[in-house]
This record gives sequence, structure tokens and C-alpha cells, in this order.
Amino acid sequence: MKSELAPPLFWGMTDLAHAMAREAMENRATVEVSEVEKGQTLESVHGQALRDYKQFEQLIGGALSFLKKGHHPAGGFAVDMGSGTGVGACILSGFDEVEKVFAVEFSEHFVEKVMPLVFEKYNANIEKLQRVVSDFNHLEIEDGSLGIILDIDSFHHSEDLDRTLQECQRVLAPGGVIIAIDRAWSDRFTREQLETKLNTEFPDHLKKKYNIPLDQHFTRRDFGEHEYTIKQWFTLYRKNGFEPSVFLLRHPPALNRFWLRLPTFEFSIALSSLLYRIGFRRLWAYGFTKARVMFVCTKVLK
Repeated sequence: MKSELAPPLFWGMTDLAHAMAREAMENRATVEVSEVEKGQTLESVHGQALRDYKQFEQLIGGALSFLKKGHHPAGGFAVDMGSGTGVGACILSGFDEVEKVFAVEFSEHFVEKVMPLVFEKYNANIEKLQRVVSDFNHLEIEDGSLGIILDIDSFHHSEDLDRTLQECQRVLAPGGVIIAIDRAWSDRFTREQLETKLNTEFPDHLKKKYNIPLDQHFTRRDFGEHEYTIKQWFTLYRKNGFEPSVFLLRHPPALNRFWLRLPTFEFSIALSSLLYRIGFRRLWAYGFTKARVMFVCTKVLK
């Protein structure tokens, strides 16, 4: 008998949940489901999160491998924070060491309409999945009960990142981990440069999806986004009780024809695990993204 996806839970919202962003996401979910029903593919409708599915899968698997090689295996119950389409939760459900995944997203439409489409397309283990309508500062989870928290491009939307990381600290078990694949910039970037990025105007095609009038001035800042350098991320993680390491995703384009024939990604993870054990916290993984990095952060034992 085929398993059925459990109905979503509703954990409520904090006063930090960005109302305008939530309303925009609700409209986007409605538009995207309508386009899929008209025959468009999920990848073409939603965009980058689904087109990068294989890379996210590789990176998450690499993070779990890195932790195992470092004699710090992660598993048990997990939360995919700001899950959106459910890609992260879908990927986590495929790992044997993960017992259950809460896909937490503040857009009810994404939870109810989009996630089931993604779970079906990518053959998620739906017996492990629990969809949740909530924001990531309000987890109805017991203290110290999680093994993994996953962030894919969501923490930079937090209106109070300290509070978000404090909530992560609360629900993770001793030695639990955050795997965060998120936007981060070189420490060479000034605050002024980062502010300029946040002032970037939304393009018209996204305004249409988010039901924002085309003549309305609307920026990434208005959508609740933030920008941090790697050093700033490190400071925030350490301030809130985590020991972070960062994987810079790099590849030498001139050598790709050679490198892609070899298990280069696996080699980069193995090398990074050795470097970590001798004290390095800025590491390397073979990857193809310029703005994203991957953090693997362990809850500090007190």
C-alpha cells in the first residue's frame, strides 16, 4: 500500500515573520502551481532551487560525509528551515541516518500546494516527512531533540539572525549540527557594497510572480533579505554557541575537462576533513556557485 503524505502542522508565527514577504510567497505559490497545471515543468516554473537540486544533494551528502570522517556523525530528527519548495527536506529524507524531517515554511501555499509536487517528482521518502507552516523562530520541538538543522538560502532572510540561531541552539542535541548552504561574501566586501546589493530592484518577472505592482519600487531589502561576509557569519555562529567551518565552493574552469572525470568532490571533502582535524576552519569543496558557500556548524558542548 502506497504511503500518504501526512497533513501539515501549524506552529504559528512570531512577530518577526515578514508579512510582505509571506504574502508575496503565497502569491508565487499560486502562480507556479497554476503554470504547472497548464503543462510547464517544475524546474522552469520555480527556477534555481529546483535546477540546482543535484548540487544541493551533493553538498548535503558531502557535509554528512565530512562529519563522519571527522568522527562526528549526524543523524536522527532534522528540520529544513525556510523549506520553500521542500527541496532540502526531500533530499534529507533519502539518507538512512535521518529518521524524520520537519519541512518548516511560513507560506501555507508552498507547504500545501508546492511541496507535494516536489516530493513526488524527486521520490522523497514521505514516511519521514512532516510539513509545517511556521517561521524558523518558532519551533514547537523539545529542547535538545534534533540532530540536524538544514538551511538552504533561508537564514539570510531572518529578521533577527541571533534569535534564529538561539532557537537552533535550543532544539539541537549536544553535538548537533547546522548545515547551511547560503549566500556569503568575501571578507573584502565593505558594508557599503553589501548595502548596494540589497538595494537591487526586483526584476519585472519576479514582481509579477510576487504580485507586486510593476511601477512600485521594490528591492531585495524590502523582501526581507540581508547580506553577510564569511567573517560576519562566523561571528554570529560563534556568538550563539556553534563552532563553524566553511566550505568555499571552487573549481578551476580550465581544468574541468580533466577534473570532472575524477571523484573531485569526494576528494575535496576528504581533504577538508583532514584539514579540519588540524585546526583549519576555512575549507574547500569542488562546486560551481560563486555567491553561495556551505557552513557546517557544530553545537558547542557546555
